[in-house]
Amino acid sequence: MYNLIRRLVALPIGLVLPPITIQYLGVEGYGIWVLIQTLITYTSLMDMGFSPAITKYTAEYDAHKDHFKIVRVFNTVLVVYIFLCLIVFVIVYLGKGLIINFLIGPTKIPKETISFVLIISSLVFCCNMVFSAYLSFLNGLQRMGITNKIGSISSISNCLFSIVFLCVGGGLKSLAFAGGISGILSAVMYLRACKKIAPYLTFNPFLFRMKTIKEVWGFSSYGAMGNLVAMIHFQSDKLMISYFLGVSSLALYDVAHRLVFFVWGLSGSFITPIMPAISHVHAKYGVEKSKEVFQTIFSYTALMVCPLFFFVPVFADTLLLIWLGAGYENTISVLRILSLAYLFNILSGPGASVLTGMGFYKIPFYGGVITAVITLLLCPALIIKFGIFGSATGIMTAYGIGVFYLFLQLQKVFDSFSTARIFYHSLLFPAGMSIAIFLVTNTFITYFVLNKYFAFTLASLSLFIAYGLILFKDGRYRAVWKSLAALRL
Repeated sequence: MYNLIRRLVALPIGLVLPPITIQYLGVEGYGIWVLIQTLITYTSLMDMGFSPAITKYTAEYDAHKDHFKIVRVFNTVLVVYIFLCLIVFVIVYLGKGLIINFLIGPTKIPKETISFVLIISSLVFCCNMVFSAYLSFLNGLQRMGITNKIGSISSISNCLFSIVFLCVGGGLKSLAFAGGISGILSAVMYLRACKKIAPYLTFNPFLFRMKTIKEVWGFSSYGAMGNLVAMIHFQSDKLMISYFLGVSSLALYDVAHRLVFFVWGLSGSFITPIMPAISHVHAKYGVEKSKEVFQTIFSYTALMVCPLFFFVPVFADTLLLIWLGAGYENTISVLRILSLAYLFNILSGPGASVLTGMGFYKIPFYGGVITAVITLLLCPALIIKFGIFGSATGIMTAYGIGVFYLFLQLQKVFDSFSTARIFYHSLLFPAGMSIAIFLVTNTFITYFVLNKYFAFTLASLSLFIAYGLILFKDGRYRAVWKSLAALRL
């Protein structure tokens, strides 16, 4: 629930910033900012998979109350982070000219400005990466209420500072400064939270051990390679669009991608806590309990995500019109295809998280490799032939095949039940009911409603109706509301 609250906070922020940024920087300026953030995201590959390793082994060692091992793993990874971040910053600083010339090319915005923003953004990323060790530690203790509160505050502060700086004429540079300020606030809050919750956690670089790295490398190495394939999933399409079609086409694609990505993030709120919980449960109770958790979580996930992911493609034209106005008609089909692609991805989340928590981390990794390879093979050709629509089609195809592989392997691990049967029983009602309600509502809007705000109101009402029917279909699902009573903002 705290994950969901954080996403709900980030949703309006993410919807407000793009039109304001386009207003003050133009489509080209916004495209350059998106490209820089995409490039900086790729530097997260230097994480080497240690972030999820901290979460997993903190949860595992905490099940046995072994605080010394927790502290040793934490400090070992923190020293590695500091070293890797220095490498990242030096690479970006020395290669900034080559990056700008190769991926951006001629532009109205001065190269000195772009270079400055690239350097500041990389510095902000490096600082955030170091302090992400504290976030991973808290997640391992299953204190996601705290990490999501901090994340929400960081998102709000970044949005406010960005808007203020843009309004006073800060330009592209102001977006980088806003990210730096919010990063500093987050770091301070993580340090205070860890000191309060786990006073035994201290920063001591002398606890660094190569032996500890070797112990967690089996898990983290697949996490590192998993980060690479994740970057291909979520970011390579943007780089290819920028290279083949230019930053203006990238800006249009990012509009559709951003909206779907927020929906994906909301849905992922239900999945994020699974891995540390499974690590803890599997260490105590074994395979049968893990199987039970998967079945329950997949059912809940299907109920929660189907209305959202079918709402977006059915009402794509209404959503874009109310959000950005006219002129973005080319992105409607892209938005619809990406919605289906990310639905495939989110439905694989419970299985991937359960397998990772149980120690079968190779299966999600190989599924990611399959998806990444298909993405790299299909997207360039489809982008050249069909533009941004081709990119969305390639992503959807890759996700579909990768998810199919994952569930085949999941059935081998849990050999006493059929994943096809779970799919059927979990998806039939939420998917069928949502599609029926949305199509009827959209037909009514198309033929009888002219005002875009009234159309959006009716569409939103149909979404609430869909969730109302889901929550009251079965008494077990009403238990979701009980968890709200435990929330403390």
